[in-house]
Amino acid sequence: MKKNLTSKVQLCPSNLIASGRQRACYQHPEYDELCIKVHLSGRDDKETLREVRYYKRLYSKKITSQTISRYYGTQETNLGLGYVFQLVKDKTGNVSHTLDYYLQNKHLFLKHKKNIKIAYKQFKEMVYKEAIATMALKTYNIVYQLGYKPHGQFIIIDNLGSSNLIPLNYFSSTIARSTLKRRFADFEKRLDKDYQIRLY
Repeated sequence: MKKNLTSKVQLCPSNLIASGRQRACYQHPEYDELCIKVHLSGRDDKETLREVRYYKRLYSKKITSQTISRYYGTQETNLGLGYVFQLVKDKTGNVSHTLDYYLQNKHLFLKHKKNIKIAYKQFKEMVYKEAIATMALKTYNIVYQLGYKPHGQFIIIDNLGSSNLIPLNYFSSTIARSTLKRRFADFEKRLDKDYQIRLY
């Protein structure tokens, strides 16, 4: 369904979902299934514009990905220009937690460990198949969505695209997959080092 993003919206502290070094993410006040990312004061929007360019390239080629959150466009807010994205939620309606959240909560991770490992394997295969371009894979930029597919699913919500002047992985699936091989190798090394966990 097409969203009306033409009107200015008010973002309140109660709408805040998470805040990072560059951006804050808010629940969209009019659409339950959307979120708005706005830049923190003094931060530039270089990272977001890189992601938007990548999304626009995917959409211009009629590519719909199963492994990244959807992008809907921009909308004015009381906190400045906002970038509107899909808000990934579990089947219960709760906002899906990041992989980092599960890894930091040992009891919760152990409860879902079997399904998380299966979902990670499927996610990795699908990301390769789709030849997704990502700057880096990080535990706090990937959410684990419960209730969808038999074992849940992973979705990338941040750090998409390429910072290269000529992003060759946008034009060549072979180059994109070669880059992804390095991204996953680095990601899995960090999982082993930081959490002593192997998902592969």
